[in-house]
Amino acid sequence: MRDLPEDIVIDILSRLPGDYVLECRRVCKQWLALTSTPNFVELHLKRATPVLFVPRSFDMFIFDERAKANQMIKKMSAELMHLKSPHTPHLYGSCNGLLVFRETFSRRLYFVWNPLTGERVTIRPSVHESEVCGFFFHPPTKYYRLLFMYPEGMDYKFFIYSLGGQLWRNLDNFPYQPSALATTLNGALHWMVFPFRINDNDDICSNSIMIFNMDTEEFCSKPHPGEGCISLKLHRDMCIFEMKGKLALYMLLNGLDVYVWVLEDYEKWIWETRYLVRLHLDVEHHHLDVEHYPFRNMYCDNGKSSLSFLEIQNDELLFGWDLGGLFRCNLREKTVKQIYGVGIKQTRRDSKSCPFARSKLERYYSLRFFVCYAKTFVSPSGLGDQNP
Repeated sequence: MRDLPEDIVIDILSRLPGDYVLECRRVCKQWLALTSTPNFVELHLKRATPVLFVPRSFDMFIFDERAKANQMIKKMSAELMHLKSPHTPHLYGSCNGLLVFRETFSRRLYFVWNPLTGERVTIRPSVHESEVCGFFFHPPTKYYRLLFMYPEGMDYKFFIYSLGGQLWRNLDNFPYQPSALATTLNGALHWMVFPFRINDNDDICSNSIMIFNMDTEEFCSKPHPGEGCISLKLHRDMCIFEMKGKLALYMLLNGLDVYVWVLEDYEKWIWETRYLVRLHLDVEHHHLDVEHYPFRNMYCDNGKSSLSFLEIQNDELLFGWDLGGLFRCNLREKTVKQIYGVGIKQTRRDSKSCPFARSKLERYYSLRFFVCYAKTFVSPSGLGDQNP
């Protein structure tokens, strides 16, 4: 490849998985230089194939279903993050190959880590009780930003931390609390509203989806699709995610009936029902004890388990169950199959002894065991060149 033009070499290398690019960097100084430029990092990011990042109590795993059978699971030790605690820190989100964690026994120590390059940035919030509720890339400034929140009276106070500029900035208060990590789409962050802290005088169904505009830095709330709910439990069993470039929402009814809605018109806020899946058809086959361990969306308390919907591709729903591993559900054929060989299942005894977080909000966050992740060369400091 020495005789090839540099642009062709860059095009070839940018299509390789991150692990292979690291090996190519050791071949010669020219390839090291070509793969270290901002343009290459951006091109490789666009072409990177997402995998699953799975934290557990003492170790972490990367699961790549497209890899060979004996290479689907790769174990990573928490010691790679050079932490004093032997436990894996709490995972709070992923963005462009960067992961956000909170140190296990410290509520005032967060860090953003690139597992591929090992680069890490540590953040110490000025407010002790603050929580990360959003992690996103801001294209106008080319900085990565963290959105923090903490309760203030009957409202919630929000502030932004810019990784590149190391700048804290306060935002306006908002009356609602996000209940899970954000879904970033159309220049905004989207959450389901935490149902147990909403004011009694407000209509929870009309304000169940919370939105933060990344440019105007303003919050607003929108209704969820479908009819009004008869209990807060139904709101607890809803989650929003991205599907083929559109905002989607699933509702978990009667324990194992899943309704999937898609936001067809973002400006007019028009939703359409896309799928109805009855997962209980395969419960007995996979030994899922629904009576004693009912599914709950990103929630675990009093022995209940967590069901995390990860992605929908080619009409197949990938979801994780913290007591059963990973599953794929064909939404058209209405069939469910377990992904065997994952090697990261928890037993019921393990589920009760996990070091769950202390606050209700942290329970929502910490039990989202599986997150989509891409191996990239993105730096936590970003490429900022404007006012952060």
